[in-house]
Amino acid sequence: MNNFFEKSSSLIKKISAIIFLLITLASCATSTRRPDVNPNEDVLDQAEANATSGGKKILIVSRGMISSQEVVIGGCWDYINKVYERAGFSSNQIDTVFKSKFHGPYFAIESVQAGDWLYFVNHSYRDTEHSAIFVMWTNIEKKEALMVSYNGENRKKPANYKIFLLNNIYNVFRPFNNGVVYSP
Repeated sequence: MNNFFEKSSSLIKKISAIIFLLITLASCATSTRRPDVNPNEDVLDQAEANATSGGKKILIVSRGMISSQEVVIGGCWDYINKVYERAGFSSNQIDTVFKSKFHGPYFAIESVQAGDWLYFVNHSYRDTEHSAIFVMWTNIEKKEALMVSYNGENRKKPANYKIFLLNNIYNVFRPFNNGVVYSP
């Protein structure tokens, strides 16, 4: 009888792990309903010029990785983490500006800065969670922003620029240096 319970427990653990993996893989996917955009150089130059010094580093590194079509195997988190590391911001140099849960409360959009690592509800892909790097607002009244986005799901495809609706931001990370959070 104990052998039966041990086998059942092992099976439940395996099924739970598979379910967790499937949910995690789907959470970073993006939809074709929001097509890639190719902002002109002037738009990207403007975003970098208006960014804090830390945000500018993030935008320059991500721009280079997109331009070279670099692929980072993994999810959206893996890609953004790689961008931050290359820009010189290790995990102990990233400030948690806001931390909540998927269902809120949500971050005030007026406080978003270029280069911020945002976790948000991806309304263009089944209302799943997604993380991307904020570049600039394309229409702040409609809460639409240009973002560096990585499709995730372990696809072998490079990141790109996409426009997302950002009305449900629940985590915000920002680079800092020597304990000082970069701000405008």
